[in-house]
Amino acid sequence: MSAVLSTVEDDFPRDRQVAQLRIPPHSIEAESSVLGGLLLDNGAWDRVGDLLVDEHFYRYEHKLIYGAIGGLVNGNKPADVITVFEALQSQGKAEEIGGLAYLNSLAQYVPSAANIRRYAEIVRERSILRKLISASDEIATQSFNTQGKPVEKILDEAEQKIFNIGEEGSRSKQGFRGMDSLVVELLDRVQEMADNPNDITGVPTGFYDFDRMTSGMQAGDLIILAARPSMGKAQPLDARVRTRTGWKAMGDLEVGDALASVDGRPSIVTGLYPQGVKQVYRVTFSDGRSAECCAEHLWKVHCRHWDAPRVIATTELMALLARKRYQGRVWIEPATGDFGHDEPLPVDPWVLGALLGDGCLTRTGSVMFSSASLEALARMEVRVGEPMTLVHAGADDYRIVRDGGAHAKGVQGVRPNPLRQALQDLELSGLPSERKFIPRVYLEANRAARLDLLRGLLDTDGWVEKWGSIRFSTASRQLADDVAELVRSLGGWCSITAKQPHFTNAAGERVPGLPAWVCHISHPRPRSLFLLSEKQARAPESGLRKKRLTVTAIEPTREVACQCISVSHPEHLYITDGDVVTHNTSLAINIAEHVALNEGLPVAVFSMEMGAAQLAVRIVGSIGRIDQGHLRTGKLTDDEWPRLTEAIEKLRNIQLHIDETPGLSVSELRANARRLARQCGGKLGLIVVDYIQLMSVSSGMSDENRATAVGEISRGLKMLAKELGCPLIALSQLSRAVEQRTDKRPMMSDLRESGAIEQDADVIMFIYRDDYYNKDTKEPGVSEVIISKQRNGPTGTVKLAFLKQLTKFENLASGNADF
Repeated sequence: MSAVLSTVEDDFPRDRQVAQLRIPPHSIEAESSVLGGLLLDNGAWDRVGDLLVDEHFYRYEHKLIYGAIGGLVNGNKPADVITVFEALQSQGKAEEIGGLAYLNSLAQYVPSAANIRRYAEIVRERSILRKLISASDEIATQSFNTQGKPVEKILDEAEQKIFNIGEEGSRSKQGFRGMDSLVVELLDRVQEMADNPNDITGVPTGFYDFDRMTSGMQAGDLIILAARPSMGKAQPLDARVRTRTGWKAMGDLEVGDALASVDGRPSIVTGLYPQGVKQVYRVTFSDGRSAECCAEHLWKVHCRHWDAPRVIATTELMALLARKRYQGRVWIEPATGDFGHDEPLPVDPWVLGALLGDGCLTRTGSVMFSSASLEALARMEVRVGEPMTLVHAGADDYRIVRDGGAHAKGVQGVRPNPLRQALQDLELSGLPSERKFIPRVYLEANRAARLDLLRGLLDTDGWVEKWGSIRFSTASRQLADDVAELVRSLGGWCSITAKQPHFTNAAGERVPGLPAWVCHISHPRPRSLFLLSEKQARAPESGLRKKRLTVTAIEPTREVACQCISVSHPEHLYITDGDVVTHNTSLAINIAEHVALNEGLPVAVFSMEMGAAQLAVRIVGSIGRIDQGHLRTGKLTDDEWPRLTEAIEKLRNIQLHIDETPGLSVSELRANARRLARQCGGKLGLIVVDYIQLMSVSSGMSDENRATAVGEISRGLKMLAKELGCPLIALSQLSRAVEQRTDKRPMMSDLRESGAIEQDADVIMFIYRDDYYNKDTKEPGVSEVIISKQRNGPTGTVKLAFLKQLTKFENLASGNADF
């Protein structure tokens, strides 16, 4: 033992300066005891092999010795002073560990290996402390020098470093457990259940028949709850939806289609849900655009009376508009216009816009263009490009011809005009002014091309009023409609009015001319719509008064087959007819309410589909038994007001925590759940995840193979439930196969990416409402909860009452509350 301690003293001389140094935590004595015990008794390896690796040792020579011992023992060879020395000598590291003398001193350091497990725990604990110090230093360095990283990213990486160390530390507490301790625990649990007057051994849900069948939600269980999502939030099959490259009918959409996003972020169709024949309403906005949808369809709307936008159904929107306070004051935000294809266009967009504005397309051969603006002519000369040029044709008229003419020396025949040929291909050549239009390939091009096209139109045939409004006039109704679509696709506001011009004929009579269509244009950045400096100067720097897309009317139109879609966009928004931005879980939330309110247990809800504010409205309405429509519009009845106050008072004192972060990965969700568990005293009563298909996968896995991705997610959720010792309810989508069967009741094969979910889940249950599919159902207002899998119990069906106005499930009258 003296030899070991003398080495320590040689390496760390006891003087004042060294004593003041911050030496990392370690225990030379524990490390020496572990190595000495292993050299004395190789059988002790089984007691420390699951705890230690060579990196856990502080001293370099101890790392080498432990690695050599492990190599010999795992190779079924004896590991004593001589064999370990020879193993290190063959590696050329015998002198680095102090030679045979140091190995001999270690073997004499402890009399036996009796307490080696505790020595190993000490070594591991010191190693974890050193890793915490190292991680803390890295976190501090990164905080002082962010290198442009956002704070959220730095915080996430810091949490991940600490949690990784925590996970490594927790592994030392796991391992095999003998039946002697397990049977004692079982006896205690059986006695506890025998003394319990009811059959609930887990966390009660509040639904009596369901609790009887499952004995409550058991700690560590992964419970999958699946139903057809987004029931009723639908549009007609012939409604148009804007994709990244154009328009597509709602009925023609497929899972995986890339939709145009409201803000440029990816938005992929993740689900298609036929809704049958439904009453459809037309929602009209202040600039004349409109879109059709059903009564339950959702809208993200703003009002100057509100602090933040709200997501409400069409029926609620109609109720708002019936009140004078909200008429003309509820609006939606336009899209940014960051979509469109990048395919080459046959004519420069600005040139095409200028020709549609001040060009003459009726002639053959050359193309005519008229302008008194030298800047416009210069821009046309540059934009039209080679081999084209402008030739003066009198007054303000110019011909756009091929440079060198149609006939070239040494070239037989007539050389075609490329611009005229391109216009012919676009079906624009020869059109009179009243039949002009914008080709669809330009209306569906990328934002830069569409903006250039609009600039060409306004630079030539648009004008700015003295008060700053922008106008465009044309004799073609189709062109006016196309200009309106163009403006709206760029995030602008555009209405159309008809005007009847008059002129004096040769006989001196004033007669009506062709009808004119005037586009009234508003845009957040008016000057960006022009390239000509003169018109830019006349346009205001920003909108004088922002024209909002206020909702002006909602009227029933027809009954037609409809479909709902789900999209991957974090805000669940997509673009429909007229470039209107529109929006696309209840039993789990009712269970969460009961666990938090009646059982007094902390509940964590990860809501990736619905915002926390929306979820709060639903929970308050459910607990207070208040109509959801009344709660969102503020039109509560006299008996609902006191119930609202009572519900809020109840909720102020419960531990129901909602995380609305979109697209969480399993690691992020687990980290957040662990942190909340610590805040709540180390134990959660229930975790709800809404829903699996909206979760992200780890950065090292491609999101393309969703089956593999969902497998990783379901395994991670099961591990989290087991680690925190609480039930976890995860909501999941169902496939479209349900809609194609006569019996619409779901089954396990209907689960999307069902393989991994079926394997990992302890309980799988489905919700079925017959009155949703059959209007003449014998059981209106009744929902079936179908338990298709229960690892430790029976399967079957439980019937609950569903109160649609309250978005609440309740026990049927036949249920017995006597527990």
